[in-house]
Amino acid sequence: MNSTDDLFADQGPEYAPQPDRLEVVAGKVVATMNKPSHAQKLFNGLMTRIDEAQTLAARLRLALDTHGRVHRQAMDELLTENELLCKRMLVLLDQRIQAPSKPSGLTPKQKQQAIHLVLGLCEQLEPPQDAEVEAIRARYADADDAALDLREQARELAESFVGADFAQGREFNSPEEVIRAAVEFEKKKLLAQAEKRDAKRTERKAQKGPTPAEAAAEQVQLDAQTALRTVYRQLASALHPDREPDEDARKRKTTLMSEVNAAYERKDLRTLLRIQLQAEEVDANKVGALSDAKLKAMNVLLNEQLKALEMDNRHLRNGMEYEFGYPCFVRFKEAGLLATMLEERTDLQGDLAQMRADLEVAQDEKGLKAWLKEQARANKAVLRQQQVPDMDDVLFAMMRQR
Repeated sequence: MNSTDDLFADQGPEYAPQPDRLEVVAGKVVATMNKPSHAQKLFNGLMTRIDEAQTLAARLRLALDTHGRVHRQAMDELLTENELLCKRMLVLLDQRIQAPSKPSGLTPKQKQQAIHLVLGLCEQLEPPQDAEVEAIRARYADADDAALDLREQARELAESFVGADFAQGREFNSPEEVIRAAVEFEKKKLLAQAEKRDAKRTERKAQKGPTPAEAAAEQVQLDAQTALRTVYRQLASALHPDREPDEDARKRKTTLMSEVNAAYERKDLRTLLRIQLQAEEVDANKVGALSDAKLKAMNVLLNEQLKALEMDNRHLRNGMEYEFGYPCFVRFKEAGLLATMLEERTDLQGDLAQMRADLEVAQDEKGLKAWLKEQARANKAVLRQQQVPDMDDVLFAMMRQR
């Protein structure tokens, strides 16, 4: 590679050298005269932050791939057992409800309590796993009058906010399902309205032409893309394997060129700058001179790359919180993720142990009656602690999340 093919040689008068000569040294821009410029400081800061974001992304993906796979497998086994235990309890309760009340069967009040539990178990097994579960669900679908009243209240309340069209002929199994449907309907309606407004705004802008600010922003993007293409073309010229007579060097350049093409396709300027330091044709301690104008154009690309990386990392963290319960607002630590996963498995194992004990107790009539009484007492205690909000509060809370 001769001196005229400098990877960062200024291209044209718009990139005329500034009084301060800026150079890339070991991945950083340094000023050989006077103090660093604002563009230089920004460039170096962006490069550092991109490195940090890429390192975090690699750690997150590795943790999800290794620990996540093991955790999912363990949870699948526990959830399979949970479904089996739920179905066993469901069938047992159904048999006791259908049995005659006399001489030693369940009283009407106890049967109603059992029906509430049956419907709760049916929700846990949704969607139905087999015909037996579906038959039991259908048998008691209209028996839970209190739940039916709540569904109707939720439906009337939702209709008063979003109109009757939200149901679209659907039948709902719970008040929460009614509210979710209403919120989703309202979201879609608002999204359609926003898209319609955006389309009109775009049409008006097209008729008026770009504003000075928009024209300036467009020029900044154009300069950034030009800088990216310049780096890519000069790397392609320096690393083209067909021009290399030595076989080992040709293989190395083929590998590097593959990385260059992939980085250029995803507009990864940071990787392109890293690759140029790996190329033996380029002085690793001093890679060409950069004008301040070219640095500003590159900073646009680096900033966009950083934002994309940070968004990807947020999605990964949000996924961790949704699937494993590991909070996305805390600094990521592998040990913290493992502790959260272990806690989730331990809690489920405790629930399964309790379900097995409940099944053992509920095998005879006396034990079942005592168990139903205990369940009713526990439910009342939970309701007192939670202070269940009315349907207006629930709907308003969900609407605010849209």
